[in-house]
Amino acid sequence: MSIDDVHLTLPVADRAEAARLYDLLLGAGTDDRWAAANGSVALADGDQPLTVDLRVADVGAATALLRRRGLNLDEQTEVAALSDFSPLRITGLGGRVAGGRMIDHVVLTVGDADRAIALFGGRLGVNLRLVRDLGKGVSQLFFRTRSAVLEVVAGGGSPTDGIGLMGIAWRSDDIVAEQRRLVDAGLNVSEVRTGRKAGTRVCTVRQPELGTSTLLIQQ
Repeated sequence: MSIDDVHLTLPVADRAEAARLYDLLLGAGTDDRWAAANGSVALADGDQPLTVDLRVADVGAATALLRRRGLNLDEQTEVAALSDFSPLRITGLGGRVAGGRMIDHVVLTVGDADRAIALFGGRLGVNLRLVRDLGKGVSQLFFRTRSAVLEVVAGGGSPTDGIGLMGIAWRSDDIVAEQRRLVDAGLNVSEVRTGRKAGTRVCTVRQPELGTSTLLIQQ
């Protein structure tokens, strides 16, 4: 199954404030939605669930394949929720308008590495590119879709633990200038530092109103 890109719907306590911050971070959105060249982010009220949509060109073909692979799906028009793996859903590309920003990677959490590999690499067929041992039974698993990376931090919990969202990393062409721009706009942003991956520089946007941890990365 070919996953084209990723869309996240983030529940937030204050949609107006979250929208203001995303406008500053990513540029003006439309109807609480911000498009990137390889995905998008939308806001929902705080009592709504987080959703992580893996978007495909043909939802019907994708869901038929996943049913053959033994996944339970809650199917609606152009949306198929993975019943046993909330918040993951399979959705169509439907009317995507690409933006200039790029998602570098989305960070998910799973309680058990073998379970994560079986789901993402096996049943969903996402390409597992790298496994990094962090010690104490925790691993970083890097799966690559056609346009973005899903980083899964796995281990340290029960094999039955659900899937969580740890954060989003956004690409930056000039991280020093962007960090300065956001600080000048009143956002709480860390100093630029060397990233874990060789040749990268990162800074953290420390605004919980965004609904998830947010990183800028230049590489």
